[in-house]
Amino acid sequence: MDEKIEKALARLFDKHRIVFWYDGKNELRKDFESAELSNVQNLEIRNNEFSLKYRILREEPEEKFLLYREGVR
Repeated sequence: MDEKIEKALARLFDKHRIVFWYDGKNELRKDFESAELSNVQNLEIRNNEFSLKYRILREEPEEKFLLYREGVR
């Protein structure tokens, strides 16, 4: 993963438990897939919003998540 992206994500996770990554041009998937931040789970939004919401809010309310979605916000 690009070092700039990794540093930016680390700063975001210092303040937030959940970070959304929208890939408007569909060009950063490889960076998302290779992202390995400590104590952060990478999940992809693919028409599974309800199950993700349940997992994040009910099953693992203390964990940190990086949520990736292709396309614009």
